[in-house]
Amino acid sequence: MSLAEIVVLGNTNVDLTAYLPHEIDEGETVIAKDFQIGLGGKGANQAVAAQRGGGKVSFIGRVGSDGFGDLMLSGLGKEKIDLIHLEKGPGESANATIWVQENGANRIAVFLGESKNLDPIRVSEAVNSHTTASFFVSQLEIKQEVVLAGLSAAKKKNMTTILNIAPYSPVNQDVLDVTDWLIANEVELLALLNSSGLIQPDLLTLDELSSVLPSWSKKLGVNLIVTLGSDGAAGVSQDGSTVFVEAPKVKAVDTVGAGDCFVGFFVAALSNGLSWQRAMRSGVMAASESVQKPGAQASYPPKEDAERLHSA
Repeated sequence: MSLAEIVVLGNTNVDLTAYLPHEIDEGETVIAKDFQIGLGGKGANQAVAAQRGGGKVSFIGRVGSDGFGDLMLSGLGKEKIDLIHLEKGPGESANATIWVQENGANRIAVFLGESKNLDPIRVSEAVNSHTTASFFVSQLEIKQEVVLAGLSAAKKKNMTTILNIAPYSPVNQDVLDVTDWLIANEVELLALLNSSGLIQPDLLTLDELSSVLPSWSKKLGVNLIVTLGSDGAAGVSQDGSTVFVEAPKVKAVDTVGAGDCFVGFFVAALSNGLSWQRAMRSGVMAASESVQKPGAQASYPPKEDAERLHSA
């Protein structure tokens, strides 16, 4: 029996990361400055961040019967995450090929492997097996029908549901109907609003963004957080309360997985009884520290720093 307080559903993969001297032009070959094999996948990243943020996490996912699968099982196991619902399939494990530029910006191609074989019925059963969990987290890196199954099962158990709409794809209304907190970066959020017929996609100033967030939250029917990279994050609850958290000024080395770090520390802070405003600050501070180190999960603050980040 799982005693987890947070259930995370999503993809887990191995990251193959090359660090480049500059952006690659079409047809160009460059010599990488460095290379790293690490653990990633938006679901696994958020599970690791939530666990290091002081949460008790159970992860629902799927790996393959290969060396990458063994690597992920070992790595996530060392984090003390409950892996009873991390299935092992006969095919290849998911992997991501990542290019990181000199300024920390990145480009990513993900092969889902066995993660694409997650089954909605089995996911629902996995969520229902958790008797102590109060929070459920997912993303859009796996099939939306699987995400919907997890969100719906969690909602029926009165869990607080959190959806990170990354990587972006049009979100079905039935998914929004079972989402309490929606987290997106600015580009993802504007794409969602445009697909919903609410606005034309266009970058906004911070003041403009803050003024329209309450109406967007009301129209979408969710509590809403938009992450703003080096600027921080802005959020609004359905009662109209808004907050902006400014990020500390740091030198970014690698931004891979920073958004996932925010999500994980945000939900961990909520599970530890912090207000959503304080939880947002914890997420911003943790993500700001993560971009100063290479890798995704490898860059996340350790568990012993959770209390410091939650009280920052």
